[in-house]
Amino acid sequence: MARTDDPGADICSDARRLLTPSEAAARVLATLVPIAGVEPVPLGRARGRILRGAIAAPRSLPPFDHSAVDGYALAFRSAADPAAGFRLVGRVAAGRPRSDEVRPGDAVRIFTGAAIPPGCDAVVMQEHADVVDGVVMPRRSYRAGDNIRLEGEDVPAGADLLPGGTVIDPRHLALLAASGLSHVTVGRRLRVAVLSTGTELRAPGETLSEGAIYDPNRVMLLALLDHPAIKTIDAGIVPDDAAGIAAAIGDAAATADLVITSGGVSVGEEDLVRGSVEAAGGFLTPLKIGMKPGKPLAFGRIGEAFILGLPGNPLAALVGAMIIGRQVVAALAGMAAPALQDLPATAGFERRVTPGRIEFAPALITGRDRDGTIIVETLGRGGSARLMPLAAADGFCVIPADAEKVSPGDRVRFLPMDRLCLFGSA
Repeated sequence: MARTDDPGADICSDARRLLTPSEAAARVLATLVPIAGVEPVPLGRARGRILRGAIAAPRSLPPFDHSAVDGYALAFRSAADPAAGFRLVGRVAAGRPRSDEVRPGDAVRIFTGAAIPPGCDAVVMQEHADVVDGVVMPRRSYRAGDNIRLEGEDVPAGADLLPGGTVIDPRHLALLAASGLSHVTVGRRLRVAVLSTGTELRAPGETLSEGAIYDPNRVMLLALLDHPAIKTIDAGIVPDDAAGIAAAIGDAAATADLVITSGGVSVGEEDLVRGSVEAAGGFLTPLKIGMKPGKPLAFGRIGEAFILGLPGNPLAALVGAMIIGRQVVAALAGMAAPALQDLPATAGFERRVTPGRIEFAPALITGRDRDGTIIVETLGRGGSARLMPLAAADGFCVIPADAEKVSPGDRVRFLPMDRLCLFGSA
């Protein structure tokens, strides 16, 4: 499932500076390999599953030479005088092939998808021919092979249909079905447990006591992980108690490949997750990432399960999950995480920022400038605990780490919310 060496020492080896998000992700990913285990699934349940190996074509596509159009199949090359026309001697439709050979100078009425009769080597479209007294007279020049789809011209038998790591979508299902495959072998579902830590947290629907709040992170993260290739496990809410957190994480790690926690990964006296993981026999290494929000992240392992510790504030938890967590999930599931596709944008706001960390600020699209580039407006100063800006945003304005100020008209990057899916569109 993973390398046997402790990756913790290498994840954040340079304490003097913050890691860029890509550096942090690369160091984490270097410790991971896909989970073991495959299973066959019928095509009807294969959407969103991940191929663990390449699939070879069991037969050619098309499986035989057939007509690309409605028209007339001609015994062209063997005809003594093609200019004299072709005697119409029969009819062939898709699924009803003709077995006897068509003689030189003869023609057969043919329809799209029908197998080319023996002896025929060209098809003239019905729009380009006249039939006079039982003789087909083409009105245009043609040559052998015209309007014929050849056996194997799409996929030769034995060629790779799909490479390993493919996340199966409806396009792939069509190709697999056309090849006659009823089942495919895919990686087993990645088991991901999600738990929240915090004495103040309550599940929605419970009665709030004084000082308590409802937990927004667990349902958000579980929804983000809702994918056919993933089996999510709701590990609940754990109060801020070291022994309780250690027991809950240990229980989750016993059944999951990856445990994702939110809250308790910073350096305060009540941030108990790291010590609890160590008490349960694992390790959890802080990731010092130059990213706002989402700086207090941690990654480690307990037993055979990996652990990703996210911040407790919802916006920070979402950014950490999308920038680091999605790549961890993809690597364990056996695929390359799709790149986050940001867009060029023009700032419609003024904002002073502290350089040193890349910032993901909730933003709205407010229009387009003269060259058609979208104009974005950040939603106030925000804060990683605020949910309304996140819910109202069209996406994130990405402010580079070296910026000190953003002014109207400046070029920025914009990451649309609808591109924050885990594995593409599956």
